[in-house]
Amino acid sequence: FSRRAFGFFVLAILISPQAQAAMDKPASGLHLAYMQTGNAAIDATSRAGLDNLRQALARRTSAEPEDVIALSPQARDLALYPLIYWPVTPEQPPLDGEAARNIQFYLDHGGTILFDTREEGIGPNALQLRKLTAALNIPALQPIGKDHVLGKTFYLLRSFPGRLDNAPFWVETRSLSGRDGVSSVMIGGNDWAAAWADTHPSRRQEMALRFGINLVLYALTGNYKADQIHVPFILERLGQ
Repeated sequence: FSRRAFGFFVLAILISPQAQAAMDKPASGLHLAYMQTGNAAIDATSRAGLDNLRQALARRTSAEPEDVIALSPQARDLALYPLIYWPVTPEQPPLDGEAARNIQFYLDHGGTILFDTREEGIGPNALQLRKLTAALNIPALQPIGKDHVLGKTFYLLRSFPGRLDNAPFWVETRSLSGRDGVSSVMIGGNDWAAAWADTHPSRRQEMALRFGINLVLYALTGNYKADQIHVPFILERLGQ
């Protein structure tokens, strides 16, 4: 149980009973969440994909998300969600003042957002992402490394495919300091929700689900897996 997950737990406890009563059921357990785009087809794909991922998590791991929640940038209860999947469309407007403050607070206090441009190159979605996040203080990002903990939180993965598999994938450069190793912002373009939502089982869908499982556990457990690599050396130093 990492400091990061504990922080979300404490935050939920500190919310007043009155505020708890006003909230929907997400306060009662783990939920997967996505940001609504206003595009009905894309939003439906996000919901279907995350629901399939939710079921895969329940079958294969001890994490059992209860439901999938649609969010808006203006939502005040973002802290209830350790991870938010955010598909990008050309129509999404830049964040207004209130929305930017909500998102920035979320990122600064332990939340993680995966922005998915759903394209392999720098196309209209990637260009819109720059406008969409212009008001945010995004940390420095770098291409994900081969030894990044995201590739070993549950499954051992060498790549992170979705419907596509060649889009660059960027993570926070300094996420190892102060956030249990978890990147506050991740940006990719492999259209993961579309692969998770695919109703025809295939090797690609399976690998996409494995990435999704790793992603959720990574957001929940931080650098736990990275720490385990050092256990033999720690025990040796302790003389055990």
